[in-house]
Amino acid sequence: MTHSAMRLYALPIILMTILLSACVGQAPLSNSAAPASPEEAASPEAAPITVLMSNAPEENNPDEVARFQQLVADFAKLRPDVRIEALQGAWFKETFVARLAAGTMEDTFLVPVTEPQDLIAKGYVADITDQLKEWEHFDSFNPAVLDLVNDHNDRLYGIPVSGFSQGLIYNRKLFAEAGLDPDQPPATWEELRAYARQLTDRDEGRAGFVVLSKGNQGGWQFTAWAYSFGGDLLQRQGDAWVATFTDEPVVQALETIRAMRWEDQILTEQHLLEVKDVLPLLATERVAMAILAPDALRSLKSQYEANIEDFGFGPLPQAGGNATYTGGAVWMFNPKSDPQVLQAAVEWTLFRDFNLQTFEADLKAQQERGQLVGWPQLPLFVGEFQQQRDAIIAKYANAPVEHCQPYLQANLQLRTAPPVEAQQMFAMLDTALQAILTDVGAEPRAELEKAAQQFQRQVLDQVQ
Repeated sequence: MTHSAMRLYALPIILMTILLSACVGQAPLSNSAAPASPEEAASPEAAPITVLMSNAPEENNPDEVARFQQLVADFAKLRPDVRIEALQGAWFKETFVARLAAGTMEDTFLVPVTEPQDLIAKGYVADITDQLKEWEHFDSFNPAVLDLVNDHNDRLYGIPVSGFSQGLIYNRKLFAEAGLDPDQPPATWEELRAYARQLTDRDEGRAGFVVLSKGNQGGWQFTAWAYSFGGDLLQRQGDAWVATFTDEPVVQALETIRAMRWEDQILTEQHLLEVKDVLPLLATERVAMAILAPDALRSLKSQYEANIEDFGFGPLPQAGGNATYTGGAVWMFNPKSDPQVLQAAVEWTLFRDFNLQTFEADLKAQQERGQLVGWPQLPLFVGEFQQQRDAIIAKYANAPVEHCQPYLQANLQLRTAPPVEAQQMFAMLDTALQAILTDVGAEPRAELEKAAQQFQRQVLDQVQ
């Protein structure tokens, strides 16, 4: 997949899981599908197939632990010979190759969609084409979604399970109090600046807007800004990749952030923020607007007990690019896993994420626990199978989708991250954002030039 714009659907709506780098924990959360009897357990022929996976639910989140255990118990009815063990923590790129070589990598692990093409090219992940095509709903996959895990020789190396596009979350209550129409979020960056000036109230300790700038999340968010201005951050020139951070639309995007910070003074007094810092600011009305993804609505309700009816969601504001950033998550598989384990891992992933009966039971349980169900999602499938999934969601939905209509009705290009070391690119862009936010004398073009030179020299020139 190239860095060119990719249209998945006219609806830029999705389910999102923001993957942050985290080391894998030590103690597995496991659920065994025990053999029918002690005699069978002692028999080599009856020894269970053990699948080790990443991303176990946090132990201090009893709802998610219970959900996971129920999913494993349901899967055991289909595959009583399979035992599922899960380690807490997400895939961690910096230790991945060493763990793979040492044989300590999980059999299946969740990665951001910035990574699959690089992992495929280097032979670090298993070909699961044959196993995946056995699934009864394989033909229902959106072909554009499968492009994320395709080596373009018709071989597949992962299962896409979620995605996101960046948009504008905003407080409808604060909009109304400021005399702004809650059903009409700002459509351009200039409009956003004007709205934010009306929403900023220093006496109340409230900022109109907030910008991410650390943990690679600043660069992740700024990539969407660049796309909305019509810019590119990387270009292919012959056989080489070239950082194009100083293209005029990209500079204009950073200049807009500089103006927000130093001219408009509409940003938070705290800088160097990431998503986990922004969510409580939104929940306590210390920020009126932010660029995030739709699953922020779920987090605001479940983690911060915010009144979800106060929030709306709109498309990413634009400045001529008519585009936003899309990404997501993919389950990939260890090429060193035993074929039986690999088969079981694929079956488990498909069952856990896509089995319709499991899907309905899961959503019903989430609704009963008071969790948010039915925020805007990107369909991963087409045709009847997706219609069946949509009907189940509608049955248990409790999210205020009517407040997300501007987002649902938008028709922006969904553009992916550049295909070469995107996470390192995000880290380099973080430095430019941090300079602009903390130094009144910092110049956008100069900071982007420094970041581009560093990324070119330290990363791109090493992978040509």
